[in-house]
Amino acid sequence: MKRSSRVTYRLIAVLAFGFITLLYAWTYAMAPFSELTNSVILNGATTLSALIVALVLTRITFYFHSAEPPRVIWITFALCMWLWTIAEGIWGYIYVIGGEVPVFSLADILWLAGYIALTVSLAHQFRLIFFDQKYTIVWAAFGVWLAVLLSIETILLATRSQAPLEDFFRYFYLFADATVGLAALYLVYAFRGRALAIPWLTISSFVVTDILYIRLTETGAYDWVMSGVSIALLADTLYVVAYLIVAWGVFEQYLLLRFGADQPQV
Repeated sequence: MKRSSRVTYRLIAVLAFGFITLLYAWTYAMAPFSELTNSVILNGATTLSALIVALVLTRITFYFHSAEPPRVIWITFALCMWLWTIAEGIWGYIYVIGGEVPVFSLADILWLAGYIALTVSLAHQFRLIFFDQKYTIVWAAFGVWLAVLLSIETILLATRSQAPLEDFFRYFYLFADATVGLAALYLVYAFRGRALAIPWLTISSFVVTDILYIRLTETGAYDWVMSGVSIALLADTLYVVAYLIVAWGVFEQYLLLRFGADQPQV
């Protein structure tokens, strides 16, 4: 019965995620509705994808009592995704209403706050694995983010950036996702690839999408059309897919908590 229920849940998730992806790509490529409707669908799909992650993570937190160490990991992870969901919604609203989003907006503040929450989540996960290095992990987290900020500042000074605020955020999201991605990959190694590693593995997907986006915009390739396929369509769709990959990762964690492992973990 448990196996049958698990398969049903996975099938529903696959169909839902596939529908969101296809709707986004189809609307982006064909623009079948009015400009306003198309814009609402595209930005709504992105926000919905982030919302799914936030809802699943929130559900996961109920499987742990307040005194259990994993609870704070999932609460802060969920907080991160709620902040990013709201940020996506605000960014989409500004874009739909004005047609253009300023370099710095309330959405960026929420994205930054989300990275703080995600850092807390990762730090607690590391502390749960390495009990004897509690303070080392805390200072390491501070050190890593300080290094990220100094690296960005060095790049801006070295390149004599003419748009420092815009370039700061462009590089910050790239460095931040890379930092989180590397930390997540180390957790995958620490868990030896077992089921508990899946949520952390999937969050690394943002590294790929951000590197691709920045590379395309820097080279001007973002506006290219190759064999009738818009490069922007590919890049933006992959951003939505990245959220859905994370959604799948945390959904697998939810299934693990609800139904147990598919097979014994070795």
